[in-house]
Formats: sequence, structure tokens, C-alpha cells
Amino acid sequence: MSNSLFLLEAFLVFVAPGPTNALLMAGAAKREQTTRLLAAQACGYGIAAGFWLMSRPLMPPDAIQTLKFIAVGWLSVLGLRLMASNPIDVSGRRDRLSLLATTALNPKAFIYCLAMVPMGAGPDELGVSWLILVGNTALTGSLWVLLGKRLRGGRRIADKVVGAALVGFAMLLLRPLFIAI
Repeated sequence: MSNSLFLLEAFLVFVAPGPTNALLMAGAAKREQTTRLLAAQACGYGIAAGFWLMSRPLMPPDAIQTLKFIAVGWLSVLGLRLMASNPIDVSGRRDRLSLLATTALNPKAFIYCLAMVPMGAGPDELGVSWLILVGNTALTGSLWVLLGKRLRGGRRIADKVVGAALVGFAMLLLRPLFIAI
């Protein structure tokens, strides 16, 4: 695969709607301190990518399923919290940690690290892949923040819409289980 194609695919993975991007957009729509949200996003993806890139040779096949269930639980709790009018306020430390945890559990990180980065990559290539991930998420996160700043609407509406989206993303992660049943 060419470098430009890899960069394009990575960009498309991280620019796609997802839980982290929804929280970034909602924070921007509510005119929150989005720089803190972007920093929490970068830390979350950085932590997740570091973990997945370093441990992927040791991963048992069912590890991804276990992580999916953890992500489903977290996204459901966060989504229900938002829908119950318990808003995310990025000026609060707890809520920046919520975004960091949501990002660290985001399936996009393990898709990138386990499916897109070649399995035979050496330490130098893994380092470059990690930098590409962090740079890409900074760029795509900024695009979602800009989109959120352009939206009009109240805080409550943004929280309820994002809460419903997070619960929807959780259900999408469970979809293979529903199909199997």
C-alpha cells in the first residue's frame, strides 16, 4: 500500500462520525473550551494506540470482543447520562476524563492499530504509525470542533442528541452479537 493511500484511509477512519467526534462537536456547539477537549482526545488516542501497537502480537483473538463489551458499557453509561440532562462540562476535570476514556475505548484506535498498520512493522514503523494516528486525530477532531461551532442550538439539545448517538454507537458494537443470536 502506498503512503498516500494509507494516510487517506487513516484520515477517513478518524473523520467518520463516532463517539469522540460527537463529544467534540457537542462541546463546540455549546461554546465550551474546545482546546481542552482536543487535548483529552489526543491523550486518549495516544494511550490507546500505544497500548494496541505494543501489545498486538500478544493479543488473543477474543481480546477485541472483550474490549467491545467494555466500550459498549462505557458508551451506554455516558450516553444515558447525557440524555438524562447531566451535561458534559469540559471545564470540569471529570468530564475531560470522560472524553479521554471514551477516546481510549473508541474502536477506531484498535481498527487502525490492528487492521491498518502492517503486522510485520518494526519499532520505527510503529512509532511513525503512532505519530500518524495522533496527527490525524488532531486534524479530524479539529474539523468536528469547527462543525460544532457552526451549529446553532441549545446545550440541552446538543447533550440529548450526542447522548442518543453514543447509545446508538454502543448498539452498533453489539450488532454482531444480535446477528449471532
